[in-house]
Amino acid sequence: TEVILLTTNLLKKELRGAVGGNGVYEAGLAINCISNIVTEDLGRDLLPELTNLTSHPRPYLRKKAVLCLFKVFCKYPQGLRLTFDKIQ
Repeated sequence: TEVILLTTNLLKKELRGAVGGNGVYEAGLAINCISNIVTEDLGRDLLPELTNLTSHPRPYLRKKAVLCLFKVFCKYPQGLRLTFDKIQ
């Protein structure tokens, strides 16, 4: 529905805000939310942003991103095949 699309876009915006260095803790909250509500579709849509956060300069976000990726891969196992080279 429209609510799922709006939620996905809002979470993408929060995760991209951490790339510039601003909004690190807001991105951490968004990652926490994703790990609690992840579905197969949400995992597929947010996988590139989460994968990019595994190389973030802040260890706080790297740790949260890796833990969230575990939950995403439990719901969306094909995502592991798609991102395996990037997260090695």
